[in-house]
Amino acid sequence: METYEYKVVPFTGTIQAGQPGLIVGRQLESVINDMSRQGWEFHAFNDVDVEVKPGCLQALFGAKSSFMPLDQLVFRRPATPEREVPPVVQ
Repeated sequence: METYEYKVVPFTGTIQAGQPGLIVGRQLESVINDMSRQGWEFHAFNDVDVEVKPGCLQALFGAKSSFMPLDQLVFRRPATPEREVPPVVQ
């Protein structure tokens, strides 16, 4: 069974009001192609919910944590002996 190492890159597309969504697709293609040139294979696109905790002053006035989705691009490449990923010990 082949082992891989993974790299996770956050992605946020940006457009001006009235611009077509195709622009975001090109931005996404650019990130994937840049990572491919560095030897990474695109593996997955995931949303991760991030807890945003209020600062000290905001918490003092009763602000609660909020959650925001964060898009993540997952890339992988075969692990080599010098880059071998150690097993997770629980």
